[in-house]
Amino acid sequence: MKKLLIGIILIALPSSAFALIGFGIQGGQDMAKLDAYSYTEGDGLTAVTINSFEMETSPAGVGAYAFVDLFGFALEGEADFAFGAYQFEFGNALDTLGPVDFGWARVSYAVTMKKNIMDLSIPFLAKAALNAGAGFGSHVSTPRASVDMVKELLGDDLTNVDAVGEDLQGKLIDYFKKNKIEASGLHVQAGLRFKVLVLDTHLNFRYNIAENVYDGSAGFSQVMFKMGFAF
Repeated sequence: MKKLLIGIILIALPSSAFALIGFGIQGGQDMAKLDAYSYTEGDGLTAVTINSFEMETSPAGVGAYAFVDLFGFALEGEADFAFGAYQFEFGNALDTLGPVDFGWARVSYAVTMKKNIMDLSIPFLAKAALNAGAGFGSHVSTPRASVDMVKELLGDDLTNVDAVGEDLQGKLIDYFKKNKIEASGLHVQAGLRFKVLVLDTHLNFRYNIAENVYDGSAGFSQVMFKMGFAF
């Protein structure tokens, strides 16, 4: 009789009571990318031009997350890093450098409050749920290649664009630090969660309201797949 009562109580409890905390890793892809860009500074023989080509693929990222979940609500924190590749070329009246393989990066963290909007459970075994949520995020991205960047790396005298100078890597890191793009704002998302015993997976679609993470954009979308453990 005692065992029967315990079984009834466990079945009657909300399924989310079996996953109070969780953590894991995530991977995903931004649903945006840097477009083609061209800029010329100066006129005639003093003109310098930089052409930045469109990314072939959208940046992909990796990260980690942790959450506290109780009775259908979840407070989740996460951090992720995304990277994308593109090419640019730089030229003046005398010479042209490129195309040069180059990279773009984004580092973000976010806090999200989620609520299950449709829940399907199998006691003791599995849980599936559709959820929606909103939260706040902060983003730091690297600037794309520009005339100012090339001057920082090669010096103001650009008559010989083949001269990359000394300590190119150090100069590039310094330039990124001084010219990093910082943005923050709200986000909204929808997701699907599936849990088997302690193995927990999430598939989320998110829209971030954050200006200029990508050139001139008001925001960007992400698709994220998360896998970890929930207890």
